[in-house]
Amino acid sequence: MSRTKPPTYGALPWRIGKKGTLEVLLIHRPAHGDWSIPKGKADPGETGPECAQREVREETGLRCMLGAELPSIRYADRKGRIKTIRYWAAAAGSGRFRPSKEVDAVRWLSLPAALRTVTEPRDRPAILALGARLQLELGVRPAPRREKMLLLVRGAEMMKRDGWDPEAGNRPLAPAGEQAARSLASLGAVFDIERILSAPSPRCIETVAELARRESLEVERSEHLAGGSLAGTLALVAETRGTGTVLSTHEDVMADILAHLIDHDRTVLTKRFRVRKGSAWVLTGDRTRYHSAYYLPLSPADFSTAVDLSPAVDPGTAMDLSPAADLSAAV
Repeated sequence: MSRTKPPTYGALPWRIGKKGTLEVLLIHRPAHGDWSIPKGKADPGETGPECAQREVREETGLRCMLGAELPSIRYADRKGRIKTIRYWAAAAGSGRFRPSKEVDAVRWLSLPAALRTVTEPRDRPAILALGARLQLELGVRPAPRREKMLLLVRGAEMMKRDGWDPEAGNRPLAPAGEQAARSLASLGAVFDIERILSAPSPRCIETVAELARRESLEVERSEHLAGGSLAGTLALVAETRGTGTVLSTHEDVMADILAHLIDHDRTVLTKRFRVRKGSAWVLTGDRTRYHSAYYLPLSPADFSTAVDLSPAVDPGTAMDLSPAADLSAAV
């Protein structure tokens, strides 16, 4: 029996909402109890894009025009089988949703709301990538307003010691770490980032350096993010409430922060704690408490290909990103 499952193909429908900002469509699957991106298996003789287009039409009622391919996913399911999902952007055209046993509801959402709503963390990079592409190529606003949040980032992967010449200076990020840092740097289009703080280690500083450059901010070094003083770390977190802040730190410090917020703020984690190097947890709330937290995979280790949230379109593979004729049609 093969341990590799047939690939799955899907597409993320998008439109320009009444306020002139981007909206994406998520589906609710009662059998899984989740909110997700439309997708499914290909019929015999069907190509990936053809399958993605058909699945969107069958699950949402929309006829869509496919655009650029979004970050793909490769992971092991509960039985250890390797599963691959490929996604495309899909400009929404005409159509009307009709509930079924497979999909009983759909919802048009802003990008920040879609990131909070989608159930599986692995779908979030596709949502971010769509926003980054449309902003870059069509000048579409990714979000009606940039939201303030606390972003906990784990330092990205560094180059192996045996492949680094100490005389060349500080050990740099590995290619995968650089890719995660570039993906992180694109988040300023969605989140209102006012401060960036980092543990003193080169790994943590370099992870947020590009984000700081794009946001015209300085990386503030903090010993409280290096571990060793939980009281100091929690005081720093309390200081950032209600602001748009990025904290670049280590896995154990992130775990301590989240454990405290679960107990003190009754923060709800959408998934159990986990984090790859270079990935993040996004905490939403206000000056009184953080209400919820969701995992944002940004490291290429989470995917089959490197995840770049603002790549140039490859003319050999990407299709037209121009919107379909009726982007505001009700679903």
